[in-house]
Amino acid sequence: MSVSAILLLLGALMIASVEGYVSYHQEFRFPKRYYVSMEYEPFGLAKMHGRCKTLGGHLVTLDDKDEFDYVKFVVGAVRGRGPFFTGITDTKQEGTWLNYHDSKPAKYLKWRWFQPDNYWGEDCVEIGYYGLNDKGCEKKGRYICEVHYSNVKD
Repeated sequence: MSVSAILLLLGALMIASVEGYVSYHQEFRFPKRYYVSMEYEPFGLAKMHGRCKTLGGHLVTLDDKDEFDYVKFVVGAVRGRGPFFTGITDTKQEGTWLNYHDSKPAKYLKWRWFQPDNYWGEDCVEIGYYGLNDKGCEKKGRYICEVHYSNVKD
């Protein structure tokens, strides 16, 4: 078993056993720290983003397949507590997926089967074990923040 696989396994065990925010990162691949909310409430994008901002970051966005797989692994580690809201939304224009924190186009999207479907006007994106799904922004849920190491507030 590789060192990175062992680190991922240890991180998964840590996540599965801790309530509240959990710092989860793999220093050598991503210069970010991820915080996983365990609260299950109807937050709305602004409130979730505000909470991430107090940590020095923003709701998670997905830069590429590697980061998508990594965050999906985190979600898989807390199965039964997910899926989790991301910072990707099409609230400005239906079908145009942007990062909430900077309004730039989302870089990587890997949808679940038959998604996005905009069922009842779903404008937010959640990540689950099987990929991305569009979801109503006002629905109950948990969320994931990302914070670049240079902004981490311990």
